[in-house]
Formats: sequence, C-alpha cells, structure tokens
Amino acid sequence: MNKTFLEYVAEDIISKYGTDLSRIAVVFPNKRAALFLNEHLARIAGQPVWSPAYITISDLFRQHTDLKTADPIKLICDIHKSFTKCTGIDETLDHFYGWGQLLLADFDDIDKNMADADSIFCNLKDIHELDDISYLDDEQKEMLARFFANFSDDIDSELKKRFLSLWSHFGDIYHDYNRRLTEQGIGYEGAIYRKVVSEETLQMKYDKYLFVGFNLLQKVERVLFSRLMKEGKAKFYWDFDEYYMPSPSHHLTTSPSHHLNTSPSQHLTTSPSQHLNISDFPNELDNTDRDIYANMRRPKRIRFISSPTENAQARFAANWLLENDRYKAGRKTAVVMCDESILLPLMHSLPPEADKVNITSGFPLAMTPVASLVMLLFDLYTLGLRKKGTAFNPHYLKKLMAHPYAHHLNISPSHHLTISPILHHIATLVKQVGIATKPEGDALTQESVFRMFTILNRLATLADSGDLLVDNTTLRRLVSQLVSSSSIPFHGEPVVGVQIMGVLETRNIDFDHLLLLSCNEGNMPKGINDSSFIPYTIRKAHHLTTIDNKVALYSYYFHRLLQRAGDITIAYNNSTDNGHTGEMSRFMLQLLVESGQQIDHYSLTAKNQPTPLMPKAIEKDETALGKLEQMSRLSPSAINTYIRCPLAFYYQYIAHIQEPDPDPETIDNRLFGNIFHRAAYLIYKDITDRSPLIEKAHIQAYLSKRTLLANVVDRAFQAEQCTPNNGLQIINREVIIQYITKLLKIDQQLCPFSILAMEEEAKVYTSLSFTIPSEGALVGGYGIPAIPTQPTCSVGALKGGALVSSAPDKHYNLTIGGIIDRLDILTDKQTGKPRIRVVDYKTGNQPSSPIKNIDEIFDPNNIRSKHSNYFLQAILYSLIVSRSKRWNPADHPVSPALLFIKQAPANHYDPTLLIDKHPISDVTVYEEEFLTKLKETLADMYSPNVPFTPTDDRKKCELCPYRMLCGL
Repeated sequence: MNKTFLEYVAEDIISKYGTDLSRIAVVFPNKRAALFLNEHLARIAGQPVWSPAYITISDLFRQHTDLKTADPIKLICDIHKSFTKCTGIDETLDHFYGWGQLLLADFDDIDKNMADADSIFCNLKDIHELDDISYLDDEQKEMLARFFANFSDDIDSELKKRFLSLWSHFGDIYHDYNRRLTEQGIGYEGAIYRKVVSEETLQMKYDKYLFVGFNLLQKVERVLFSRLMKEGKAKFYWDFDEYYMPSPSHHLTTSPSHHLNTSPSQHLTTSPSQHLNISDFPNELDNTDRDIYANMRRPKRIRFISSPTENAQARFAANWLLENDRYKAGRKTAVVMCDESILLPLMHSLPPEADKVNITSGFPLAMTPVASLVMLLFDLYTLGLRKKGTAFNPHYLKKLMAHPYAHHLNISPSHHLTISPILHHIATLVKQVGIATKPEGDALTQESVFRMFTILNRLATLADSGDLLVDNTTLRRLVSQLVSSSSIPFHGEPVVGVQIMGVLETRNIDFDHLLLLSCNEGNMPKGINDSSFIPYTIRKAHHLTTIDNKVALYSYYFHRLLQRAGDITIAYNNSTDNGHTGEMSRFMLQLLVESGQQIDHYSLTAKNQPTPLMPKAIEKDETALGKLEQMSRLSPSAINTYIRCPLAFYYQYIAHIQEPDPDPETIDNRLFGNIFHRAAYLIYKDITDRSPLIEKAHIQAYLSKRTLLANVVDRAFQAEQCTPNNGLQIINREVIIQYITKLLKIDQQLCPFSILAMEEEAKVYTSLSFTIPSEGALVGGYGIPAIPTQPTCSVGALKGGALVSSAPDKHYNLTIGGIIDRLDILTDKQTGKPRIRVVDYKTGNQPSSPIKNIDEIFDPNNIRSKHSNYFLQAILYSLIVSRSKRWNPADHPVSPALLFIKQAPANHYDPTLLIDKHPISDVTVYEEEFLTKLKETLADMYSPNVPFTPTDDRKKCELCPYRMLCGL
C-alpha cells in the first residue's frame, strides 16, 4: 500500500518547518487523527521533535471567546423563555421541548453559515416583498417564489395562519434568545463561532495554523480560514481522489469533499453551487501527484457480504480478522461500524488472537447496569409512590429489588414529588452504588456510575435554578435521552492494534484492510432527515445546510475511507424485518456501477439452523397426581384453563408458575376489568346501603353528575393501587367512565329491581362428586347427582353401556364455585314473576356467534372463537344459586346473564345468556346435560392416564403467559 494521507502531511510539515513545531497548531475536524500524525512526525524526523499543538476546529473557536458553550438542556430552557415572551403562547416546557431542539438547530445553522436571520424569517404574508429583495440573485428568487406560491391560494386556512403567525415571531425569538444567553456569558456553538469571526481583531496564539483533512466548510470556517490566510498564518492540506474529481481542470478549482452526486445512475459529479475550497485555500500538497490523489482506481480486492442479521455480521468480523492474519497488521486493519449499536456483539465476537484492539466508539452508558437502575428508580419515585408518598407500589418496588445493585441502596418512600428533590435523591442513591462497588475494582462500573452521577447532578442544578421546569414524564425522557447519547471511553494505546471505530472517527486515517459493518441504506448515509422550521427552498436560497449537503458529506466519508485501502469487505443486513429495509447503501450500488473494480458477492448463512421447540405433553407422575388430589377447591377459571390447554393448566395450577405482574402504567385487560367491576360495586353498594329496592331516581343521581361518576372511578383506581397519571391511563379512565354510564342506563330500564349480593358478598360454592375407574378415565355414562351432592356409584362404570372395570374405583369430591359479579332479582317481563339473574360484567368483545348447545361450552375449539369459557362460569354459578336455600329459598327460576358493556345497545338490552338463540329463562333445563360434560372434563383432568397436553390451536398461544416455556 502507498503511504497514508497523514504520512504525506507529516513529510511536508517536516520538510517545510523542521523539527521545532512549537509555534505551530495543527487543526483537525476531530481529535482522532492527531495521534496518528504525531507518531508519523516523530518517525519521519528521526530525531527529537518539538511537537505542534493539536486542536480541533471547535477548540480553535472556543479559545477566542469568553462565552462558554451552554448545557444542551439549559439552551432549550432558555429558548423556551424567549419563545413564550415573543409569541405570547403559554406553551409548557414539556410540550415545547421537541420544538426547542428543532428551533435551536435552525438557529445554529443560521449562525454557522452567517445568514441574515431577519431576511430568512421575514413576514411571509407580504409575498410581494420578494420583489424588493435586491440582494438575492435570480436563482434564489425563483426558489423563494416556488415556496411562496404555496401560500397564494387559500391564504386564510387555519394551518397556514398558524404557520405564518409562528414564522413571523422567529426573528424576534432569535434576537431575544441570543441577548438572553450573552447576558449569562453562554451561547450555543453557532453563536459562539459567529461571534469569534465577527470580531475585527483576533489575538491568535500560534504563528501557523495547519488545517488538515477538512471537507464541508461552513461560512464561519471559511471566514476564519480567509482571515488567517491573509495574515499568512494558515496553510491547508486537502484529502481527495481524482476518482470523484471527474475533470483534471477541477483539481485546482473544486473541493475534494464538495460534493459527490450520490445517484448510482450518474457519474460522481460536483454540484456547481458548492464552494470552491481548493481555489480559495490552496493545497500544500501537489494536487497532480497521482501517488497521493489517484488511488481509488488502483486494483483492489472488494467483497460485498449480505447477512441475515446484525449479530451474524459481528460473528463474521472474527473470521475476517483471522483470515490471512489480518489482525496481525494492527492499526492498518480497521472494522468500521456504520451502525454503532453493533458494538456489543462485535466486542463479544472478537477472537482471542486479536489481543490488541483499540475501540474508539466508547461503551454505551445506556447498556450499563446503572442506567437500568436509574430508570427503575425514576419509575419508583414518580409512578410508584402511593398514599401521599408514604408507601411504594409493590409492582415498582419488586422490579427495582430484582436489580443486581438494589442491595446497595437505602430505599425509603418520599412525599417530595417535584423534580429537584427527585433528582437529588436518585443522585444520592447512585453515589451509594459507586461507594459500595468501589472495592470490587470494576473500572467500567465505576466509570458508568460517575457518568450517571454527573448527568443527574447537572439536571438537579438546572432544576434548582428554576431553568428546568418539566413534569415527571418529560424528566424521565430527558434522562433517557442524555443517557442514550453518553458513552464511556475505553482506555489503552490508541495507535496500537486493530482499530474498531465509527464512521466519523475514520476521517483523515487510512487503512490497508477494511471491514465495514451494517452498511445499509439508512446507516450510510446516516438517517438523514430535513426536519426544520425553515423549508428546503429557503434554506437553499440562503445557503444554509440542506439534506443534499448531509448526503454528500457521507458520500465523501465513504469514498475517502476506501480510496487507499487495498483489501475491502463491506457487509450489510439483507433482512427486511425489525425495521430493516434490507437495502445495501446507495454508495455500494455506486461502486458497482462506476468504480470499474471487480466486486465479489457473498452471503452469510448459519451453519446450524435453529429448530423451533415444539411444546410437549407432561405425563402425570406421582407428584402431579398428588398435587391434583390436594386441590379440594376448583374454580371455573381453572376448569376453563384446562379445557383451553391442559399444559397451561399444569403450569399454573400444578407447577404454580405465576404469570408476570402486569405493568400498572399500561393497564392490561384484566386490570381494566377489575377497575370497572370495583366502580360498579361502589355505586350499587352506596345505593343499596340506603335502599333495598333500586329505583330509577337512584341511578339518575349518578347519571346527572359526571363528577360523582368520575370520583367513583378514581376510587376504583386507588383500590387497584393504580393512579391515572399518564396519557394511556387517563384515556382508560375516560373509557371506564363511559362504560359505567352505559351500565347505569341499561340498569335504569330494569328498575325497580333488587340486588341480592355483589362481589365478595356473592360467594357461591357447591360440592361435586365423580368417579374414575381404575383402568382409566371415563368418557361417559355417569350418574347425575343433584347439586350440591349426591352419592355416586362405585360398583363399576359404564362406557357406552359396557362394564369397563370391577376393580376399586377412584372417588373425588371437589368444592367448585367462585364469586359472582352481581346477583339480582327482578320481574320477568314475559311471565310477570320474579326471576333471579347471575350477572357477569364483561368489558371485552361479545362473541361473534352464539353457543348452539352445551357440548360447545366444553369444546376447546370454541373457547377462543365463542368465549365459551364465559358460559361455563355463568351456567355453573346459576345452577348453584338455583339449588341454594340461602339465595333462592322460594325456588325462583335463575338465569345466567353476560353483560357485554362495550357492545351493549343503550335501549332494551337483555344480557340473558342464549343457547341456540333461545334465552335461558330457567337454567335447570340444562342441568343434567351440563353436569355430565363437566364431570367428563374433571375425570379427564384427574385421570392418571391422560397427560397434560398442549393445545393444537397456536392462535391461543399468542397471548398465553406460558408460551415461552413451550418455546413459542
């Protein structure tokens, strides 16, 4: 391989300035290249060298101003103050935060390109002002005219009014914001840069400034470069290749980095509207030296690798390093991540032979244990406090205590719910973790704790000063954003070993062996978007940064990285799931079309194809049978679980594997139903405490006062240890209020009626006996006992009328029952006589088709499609009530009723259960048939010869909490 760009630069510096470089500053776009250049200088000089100063362009600007770069959150807080002052819009910081980031980015771009903010933010309502803007050329006026044309028709539309109104204030916001920051001695980056270059005199520290490897120049940089060059203090080193400089005449007139047309169907061309950097800032190296600037066309080994996953690419990197001993080339070998989220799997995949590796990206703070701990603490102290801060919600406390650092913490409830005390408290807890883990000597842990403590302290300071005024939800989001953008640097010798880096770190550095990972469209170029308050045409007219600039910049990074490498492998993800488009980068397509290089294509495939786990039946061993026999009480839910999937019944009732606790902030279907049931109970409990007979006026008292209904629903939330304090919960609260209103309107049409019992007061149980022959389970032929009990035959059992076994049978006697939502009595409109109803509230969807017969209730294929599990419970409870002397001493007919609130019509709705479209006016009609099927199911459940088999219907598994145990 030829010499690297930095080697040429080092040779030129030594030849022109000797070894005393103490009065020289070398300025880079970033810090990384300085380490390599310094080593080249020392090696080429062959003697002691007085090293130059190495600074970044950002450092150069900051060294020449008293303004300090403000904290990014502080900047948003202040721009919010200017926004509310200038617009009069009382927008909260929570809602404004995203706007503020966008507006700040626009202001920063305006200042870095030294544009006239007043001209950009002129009042668009006066479209004819365009004719008077003499400083714009014809092309700029045409661009603006195309944009303004959108406002010529229907100018009074509400959306356009709001946009124009907001736009008209942007200039005022810009000026007020900059005054506000200047008074505090702070500024954002663009404002600081602009202030520096606007000063008439600059006291520069060094005699010479060597600008190395720049590409896209913004106006502030160009102004600074020009001033230093006129003073004889600036020299420039450009890195490019004639491959993307199509005409030799362009060599002296066009910047090597401005700009590549990235369309694969066209040759690499330069936009004529871009700045001519080399002509303005002459290159210290020879532009015509083909050893330096004609490397892209030289023969290279280029491979494109398609991969089904990101992890497969990470594993491939290990093989690539070992292949031909690439890892032995050390720093001349680089693995470049176009998507830096692949860093962790890449680190875990590195081969042991590559013992010297330099990682420039840094370890993501978000992937450290302390980051997850802080998020859990925020949840606990913002969402998980109850009883006015004197107790924790068990759900959040349980999640926190499962964290490996939890035992280091001294957790106690707090009534302080404002953000400043929360931040200070959580910062103190993080400090506890740092102190407790220090003896372990884990450098990564200590560094991550320190970074996290710094972030929390910075936020706490802003909160104490009154700058940060947000709610808890926004605070959590801010912390998450800051953590996501933070990383922990790795320590080591930077210029030794294989280099693992992101795209931006590769600037100015050349490699012999190069592997690019995740080189997909969307990663290369990186997720480019043009989100801005300033439309594209206006940005273009005022020479602000556009999406074209951003794409061209990444095109330069890509091609510059490849131009001196001889061994190039580029991998991309070809899958189209999990947000991936499966497209290779447009720059890869461009290489295929234009490079003239031979490019080989390969695909990564897994040697071992994963075999999906199939759920297996579990035989009833002595332990399982013993636990079954210990179950003296059985609920309809347990029976329904067995009918739906015997294996799920085993997990829940035999193995006692608990379902995951629902997140109270999401409100799952079960919790939603519990809150609705509790609200209904509270209302009718209040009425029945005052009157045994419920009249229309009692219900109307609630219907006419929404605040009364809302108060009841809030009490129901509290009873479930849940507070409606986020968007989703507030929506659920409103839905529950609507459902309760609908229930009351339906019940009002039944008045007068009486409620016999509700919820815990309406516990109904009965004793049920059945027999299993010693040879196996009985499919049919049972005697039908009356409820509650009746002795069963033990002489033998019939199967299809034949004697199966005369050996001793196994007898079981179970208590079956549960809690009824509501047991009421009303006058039947058909017969005019009293009828008892067993009412079950349902907040889900009503079955699309009715049950045709009792057999369907016990058919596992119907449970999902027809909700037949609802029927089993309702009919069972109704049969128990019909035979109960306590609840039905007068032998009234009893009906099961399923009240589907969501789909129930408001008028003349009868929730009485239907079988074959006929309402069950007296449940005893189905008693014998129902009990026969129930006993068959129980006999199957308890039979030692019938294993716990998984369901054949995989759709049932989609919401099953035990699906992972089955490998699904």
